[in-house]
This record gives sequence, C-alpha cells and structure tokens, in this order.
Amino acid sequence: MKDSDRKNIDLYLSYKLLFLTTPVLYGLILWKFFEWYHFSLSTQLILFLLPVIVSFFIKTKSKDIPNNTQHILQTMSFYSIPFFLAVNASFDFSKPSSKGYLITDKTSPIEEKQDSEGYYKITDYQFKVIPKEKMNTVQIKKYEIPASKIKLAKYKKDYEYLRSYYFKEYPKPTTVHVNRKTYHQFGKGDFLDIETYPGLFGIKWTYYHWKLND
Repeated sequence: MKDSDRKNIDLYLSYKLLFLTTPVLYGLILWKFFEWYHFSLSTQLILFLLPVIVSFFIKTKSKDIPNNTQHILQTMSFYSIPFFLAVNASFDFSKPSSKGYLITDKTSPIEEKQDSEGYYKITDYQFKVIPKEKMNTVQIKKYEIPASKIKLAKYKKDYEYLRSYYFKEYPKPTTVHVNRKTYHQFGKGDFLDIETYPGLFGIKWTYYHWKLND
C-alpha cells in the first residue's frame, strides 16, 4: 500500500489491528506448513530466521531504498518461502504413496533438553503403530495363540486326537510423532493413513487421514 499521509492512517483502528494480527497469521501459516513438511528442527530454525535476517538487511539500506519499497520488500522476505511451499503442495497433482497404520498404543515421554539458557523439559507425543498389511500376518512364532483345533487322526493302528495351534505374530510397532491435539483425539484401535506426495518442486510433503474406530 502506498500511503500519502501515514500519520492519518495510523489513527485508524483497523490499521492497528492489522499490524497486530499479521505476526499471528504468519505464525499460524508456518505451523501449518510444518505439519505438511517434516523438516528437522535446524531446518525449521533456518526457515524462521532467514526472513528476519533479510528484513534487517533491507532495513540497513533504508537510505538507499524508499520507504514504500522497503516495506514491500520486507513483507516479501517473510512470505516468499511460505508462498513457495504453498505452490509446491497446492499444484502437486501427482499420485501419492499411501501407507495405512493401526494405532496399537500411545505414550508421551518427557524429555530433558539443554540450551544456552539451561535445562528445560518437553513432552514428546507418540503413537505406536503397525502397518495394515502386517496386521493379519500368520507365522510360526511364539507370540500369541488366538485359536486351537482338535481333530481325530490315525497313527499306525490306533486313533489319536491331535491339537493344532495357530500362532499369530505381532510385528514390532513403529513410532509416529504427533502434536498434543492429535494425541488426545485419537487412541488405541484407531486407524491412520499417511499419504506422501513428491511435491511440485521435488520437496516431499505428507497428508494425514485419521479414522476413529467406531
């Protein structure tokens, strides 16, 4: 926006509300993208700090750049990366690779972290899941005997009763990290489908489908 009389515009409540809500909106946008893109913590910090660094760099060039141009460039520095990630997901019409899981358990261990300010604790919300294709795996391993069967069979000259046991193997579950809201909303026995997309620009992103076991 090109303002001819900035002092008068600053008096309007709508302008002040826009100034206050823009950082909140930007934070919500980043939070949503971090749900789709499973970047590492270091990558998230870089994506968050890089626009701030660029914005301060533009600020240092205030003598060479007009105010209106400076404001536009600073805004673009913050929204260029989210816009790029949005295009990468929105225009990705390729067929995703889909995997289905059954939630067998849930846990929320508390971990201790350390930084320059000292120690602090965070809660890691986890689902223990197994792939759907392995849910009905039947193998001869001593995990559980869900059923047995008795039949009459002839052994040499006599008849004997033989008991057959059906062993069911439960594969070792894998861990899926979720946020606090999802952790409390879903639980043991619910299903999770994860679709992984290659991305328009080659940056993979995921979409989660949750289904309650009614």
